[in-house]
Amino acid sequence: MLTLTAALAGCQAEVDHRQAAPEPATAAINAVDRALVADGGTLTWGINEFPTQWNPHHQAGNLAAVHTVLEALLPIPFRVDERGEAHPNPDYVIDVSVTTEPEQVVTLTLNPEAAWSTGDPITWRDYAAMAEALSGSNPEYQALGTVGYDRIAEVRKGKNKYQVVIVFEQPFSEYPALFSPLLPEEYTADPESFNTGYLEQIPVTAGPFDVAELDLVAQTITLERNADWWGDPARLEAIIFRTLAPDALDAAFLDGSIDLYALSLDSGSYERIRSAPGTEIRAALGADYRHITLNGQTPILKDVDVRHAIFLGINREVLATAALGTLGWEPRVLNNRFLTPEQPGYADNSGEWGKYDPDRAAQLLEEAGWTAAQPGEVRTRDGKPLTLRFIVPQGYAPAWEEAELVQSMLAEIGVDIKITSVPGNQLFSKYVQPGNYDLVAFVNSGRGFPVFDSLHQWLDAVDDADGKPQWRTNVGRIGSPEVDQALYGALEALDRGTAIEQLNKADRLLWELGHTLPLYQRPQIYAVRDTLANVGAPGLGTLDYADIGYVVQE
Repeated sequence: MLTLTAALAGCQAEVDHRQAAPEPATAAINAVDRALVADGGTLTWGINEFPTQWNPHHQAGNLAAVHTVLEALLPIPFRVDERGEAHPNPDYVIDVSVTTEPEQVVTLTLNPEAAWSTGDPITWRDYAAMAEALSGSNPEYQALGTVGYDRIAEVRKGKNKYQVVIVFEQPFSEYPALFSPLLPEEYTADPESFNTGYLEQIPVTAGPFDVAELDLVAQTITLERNADWWGDPARLEAIIFRTLAPDALDAAFLDGSIDLYALSLDSGSYERIRSAPGTEIRAALGADYRHITLNGQTPILKDVDVRHAIFLGINREVLATAALGTLGWEPRVLNNRFLTPEQPGYADNSGEWGKYDPDRAAQLLEEAGWTAAQPGEVRTRDGKPLTLRFIVPQGYAPAWEEAELVQSMLAEIGVDIKITSVPGNQLFSKYVQPGNYDLVAFVNSGRGFPVFDSLHQWLDAVDDADGKPQWRTNVGRIGSPEVDQALYGALEALDRGTAIEQLNKADRLLWELGHTLPLYQRPQIYAVRDTLANVGAPGLGTLDYADIGYVVQE
């Protein structure tokens, strides 16, 4: 699923070349054979939010902390390697077969030793119940998304209860993204259980760790090694997830209270942490990127020429350097909404709209009827100024600084930007999703499944029963039948080359529509005790929590 986060980057532009950080890799986890990892020990992992909804497929459960914790506790049928390739996870799935005629059928042979913490085996029924819950057929399920599940005709029992036969009504190329993580039938069989079963609790698990305690007051989750785990036993005895404010995470790491956490891209945190004794900064480039979304349904931005002028008037190189330069890495502007440079098939589809060209931007605005008496003045049309609201979350100075850079750039072409700070916990619910903004910047986070992760973010509106257009998660409110056709073509193409071709076609069309300006790929950066192995920045990959631990000291 697409995880939206308002995590922000620092905007100082000075680069410290004396202590430059290593270039982010495809994965940076200090990969060590588990035989060289000590048996035992406790890892205290700092997180910056304490969710109340622990069902990751619920609308309110789409948080990074939920996924971080649950990957240690629930079945992940397919793991993703650092290249973004999916492989069956033998702890849960020991064989996969796919047929395509007369329809696509995916058959999963389950590990018969896999069981829920209740003692019940994991069977085809768990997959069938979850597919039905997320199919979209019952609106009482407060499901995050239906992509892929809405293409399943049936899920049935194979030769025994440990074989799942998934029959697709329409082809779905990214089927490994489904059922991740898997929930037990008991909590997907009806809307009430789905919506509230994992509310303020994690009642049933099936991973290398169990929940020992979930403390709502202290905002900690303590995991213990699962004595009934059928796979390679967890090397760690316990993992404690401790919730702290971003600035408190820095202090807790420095005083030894936590051993691992994701650094914000605020260069201040990086400077405070990188020289601490016994510390490694592990960084990798994943499927995360920052962008500026334009609301295509506001009166001014309905005009594609104005949107393109905004694109051309923003110097993305400057924004990337301001955000990442002080971290010592060479900032890289991203020119694709679906693929990153590490993934096969990445292409620069920006064409004429990805360049910084304020003269062309000014020309487009003139042709659209937005005129100014002299350079530097705010343009007007029919007596109305060309003024746009840029929404930023309160309390995040880097967001304000980023918006100020955009404000200064667009002032040069006669666009007046009014920066408006709003409560961070209302940014999406009260402003972005309802369309109460002109410009907004945030981060898209994915798992390496480019269509599954973000399909509805790009699809054209559909009319509801009253004929009112519904944009779903397409908060830019810009779309076309041609984009939809290309995306569904990628979704249905079981040939990888065809899927990539269709993805790049969709991306080219989105550049032509002026839908969302990609800025830069956002690195994952973790502060980690240097004795920890198999944990840190996974990039496109999936961590194996059973292998996390401390390197054996000779």
